[in-house]
Amino acid sequence: MAEQHACTLQQCSFDLAHERALFEIVSNIRKSIELDEIIQTTIKELRQLLAADRVGVVRLDVHQGWDDGIFIAESVQPQFDAVLSKQVHDHCFGQQYADAYRDGRIQALDDIYEAGLSPCHIEILSQFQVRANLLVPLLKGTELWGLLCVHQCSGPRHWQADEIEFVSKIAMHLSVAIDHAELLTKTQQQASELEATLRSLKSTQTQLAQSEKMSSLGQLAAGLAHEINNPVNFISANLNHVEHHVRSLLTLVSLYQEHFSSGTSNSSSIPEIEAAEEDLDADFLLRDLPNLCASMKAGSVRISYIVEALRNFSRLDEVGFKKVRIEQGIDTALLLLSDRLRPTQHRPKIQIQKRYHTLPIIECSPGKINQVVMSLLTNAVDAIDEAWAQNFDNIERKKPLIAIDIADSAKGVRIDISDNGLGIPEAIQTKLYDPFFTTKPIGKGTGLGLAISRQIVTNHHGELLCESQTGRGTTFSIELPNTQTMPSS
Repeated sequence: MAEQHACTLQQCSFDLAHERALFEIVSNIRKSIELDEIIQTTIKELRQLLAADRVGVVRLDVHQGWDDGIFIAESVQPQFDAVLSKQVHDHCFGQQYADAYRDGRIQALDDIYEAGLSPCHIEILSQFQVRANLLVPLLKGTELWGLLCVHQCSGPRHWQADEIEFVSKIAMHLSVAIDHAELLTKTQQQASELEATLRSLKSTQTQLAQSEKMSSLGQLAAGLAHEINNPVNFISANLNHVEHHVRSLLTLVSLYQEHFSSGTSNSSSIPEIEAAEEDLDADFLLRDLPNLCASMKAGSVRISYIVEALRNFSRLDEVGFKKVRIEQGIDTALLLLSDRLRPTQHRPKIQIQKRYHTLPIIECSPGKINQVVMSLLTNAVDAIDEAWAQNFDNIERKKPLIAIDIADSAKGVRIDISDNGLGIPEAIQTKLYDPFFTTKPIGKGTGLGLAISRQIVTNHHGELLCESQTGRGTTFSIELPNTQTMPSS
């Protein structure tokens, strides 16, 4: 009887040690965002608590069908070999076992030589001096990310049910940390890519300032920054609410762990838990948290769309002629110019009227044709702004308008970009394509935009035409063939 009582006390002490260790490990996981630090701290404490010879983490290679892996972390007794950075290859793991581990399979082998394993499996384990083996899956979301390995190298070991349950809980919390770390890495990568894109844009701005590939790049950058800033601000604002909800949940979880580990089983009698549950407002949180996450996801999708649109529009990674839909470049140019179309103190919003009578696929240098379209659209906005700034009085003054027409022509396709601004006096229309000629105020244009645009269109065997009436507005027309017979210069 005394011996049974001693065993019960020993088991309670062991269980209490597990609960306290779990609480400390989870607390450490929450304190850090560095995945390597989290994993190393966790496996070290786990090995000491279980008195195991080795605890390690194997990162599986999804691109190799989960057949290959590598030890990315370990805590090992000094008398046994280190396995850090060693490769693990099991040609049948991915096909036969990966799905099972993804669904929660746990392998607990008391003695690898008595478990009925295949010779090749025994060979894999014995090269790491393993005698008893406990494997628990680590997941990233619903995907198998790796394995938490507990090894007994000195001899066989019978894995107790509470030990397996404890390691499973540790693996669950590590999986959450892995998921969060991967999400953070992805977010940082996207931020770096966005920063690189913005740096590239600044570099492009410098180049364009030297050759005037695009006279309105400064305004374009401002519009792009505005378009990106909106979803960024939205995500930033929602993060505060998400952080508040998560902290409330973590506080409540910590309180449950603290009080339940000491034997308390009725949370309603604990004032701290009652207060935390009241502050948490679970019904509201269950409604609000998914909505916040969905909203932030929509914001990140918007950023990705804008960055992708900019990359496609610039086509910096493409050379020569490509077959493209001409309306896609026009629509992207309008997106990048959307900030300039908004109302100002002098005029209401500029309306865009698109009349796409045909949607041809043409062969061209997309980046260069997009440059021409952007230059003409920027000129149209400048013409309207100038008209309203001068208090220009005409019949259409209450509706600033840019009309874009795409239609078939004798050459192939014709793109008309029209504005209802001041128009261009007939006396200077012959000088429009002269280098350095500009009607804009000093500092707003260098006079190279139309000259370069005409050269680009000519190199595409097309024509750039202008039709304008003073007081009635201006139409620039781009005529291009559907196919090209010579490379662009």
